[in-house]
Amino acid sequence: MEKPDILFLADITHHTQAVRDHIQAITSDARINWHLVNPLTCKTIDKLDLSSFDAIGVHYSIKPYNHYYLSMGLKKCLAAYTGIKFLFLQDEYQKVNQVQEFMFKLGFHILFTLVKQDMVQLAYPDPRLSALKKVTVLTGYVSDAMKTMTSPPIHRRLIDVSYRGRRCEYWLGSLAHEKEMIAAEFLKRVENTNHKLKLDISTKESDRVYGQDWLKLLMSSKAVLGTESGASIWDFDDAIRNKTNHYLRRHKQADFHEVYARVLQPYDGKIMYNAVSPRVFEAAATKTPMIMFPGEYSQVCQPDIHYIVLEKDFSNLADVLKKLKDFDFLQQLADNTYADLIESDLFSQHQFSQLVGTELLSLINSRRKTCSIDGISEQITQTMRRYKHLNRFRCLLTEMTFVGCNFLKLLFDRKHPLSAKVKTLVEGGKRYLAYLLPRMKVENKE
Repeated sequence: MEKPDILFLADITHHTQAVRDHIQAITSDARINWHLVNPLTCKTIDKLDLSSFDAIGVHYSIKPYNHYYLSMGLKKCLAAYTGIKFLFLQDEYQKVNQVQEFMFKLGFHILFTLVKQDMVQLAYPDPRLSALKKVTVLTGYVSDAMKTMTSPPIHRRLIDVSYRGRRCEYWLGSLAHEKEMIAAEFLKRVENTNHKLKLDISTKESDRVYGQDWLKLLMSSKAVLGTESGASIWDFDDAIRNKTNHYLRRHKQADFHEVYARVLQPYDGKIMYNAVSPRVFEAAATKTPMIMFPGEYSQVCQPDIHYIVLEKDFSNLADVLKKLKDFDFLQQLADNTYADLIESDLFSQHQFSQLVGTELLSLINSRRKTCSIDGISEQITQTMRRYKHLNRFRCLLTEMTFVGCNFLKLLFDRKHPLSAKVKTLVEGGKRYLAYLLPRMKVENKE
């Protein structure tokens, strides 16, 4: 039986290694002919003959709720396509109703989600999606490259504790706020002790590191801080975001605790969107001990076995700092975590690809192939060449529209003072360029 041909739309130039690893893991199933196309660099996918494919999928690196990633024309083509359609989602807590509408209108058959099965009907209650199969997966998996990493022993690492996080919007709730809180509180409380530790902890956008730089930081650290990934607020229609922003426009100096008490508390924890972060696997692969808040972590890692528990009120900080001085303990913890999470293959990319492939193959009906894999690949190549100039025009127009709209949105945002707007503009510009530059390199090669 011939292998099915699947068109997979994903940002293969994404600057984050975990995202590229996720895409590579999905497409490593040898039972399927995968055709990878990036809608961010190829704006002429709507010119392809989509009937050549047995299935079409959209990766979570391609956001469904605006036209920056998928043009209106392409969405119409996807809606008209009669084959199997599947979708991977992450950061699912926002614009939920828009995403449900997107899945219904385009006729998706299967959703690979981070939402736990006991929560999935609450998270996606639209009755029009009752036939949509929802499969729970992890945020990331262990790539083959992770198994070949060599890391220095704990006693040779110069940094005691490292961390890179990001300040999350308040409306994401208490779980997301932990990413900022663990860094700020750890720095403040350690400073008030007699422990002289070398710390490399930051939540500044300008201090974020990616790829090999992130792995080097881990390999230089005796331990790394961590929290669960996700959010504790599920915002169906942007109502919670709008209420939060309305409060902040009137109370510009309000901190998270004030906003939580005045706005967020009734919504927090109703639908928990908590999952293990891909950083857990990266830390395990580099044999870097983890100091983390208690949590479920998708049942991947267990407290006191795979990570050092730091209570959220920091009541056991003294015990944590004592363990940091015990290099033998740290090395044993790192070795055990490596054995259970990396060497065991329980969370390998191949387990993931088998899961995804099996689900897709069960939905794809056998049918007469209209052309060979070489013919399909050639069709994609020829279409890109034929519409090269149109593609460049569409890419330029898309980026200009994106930049202009976001600039105007920031300019007229009354939530922040001018100084904060300038800071946001600079940080946002750097983040935008981090995404854009890898794509531009690909476009220049073409």
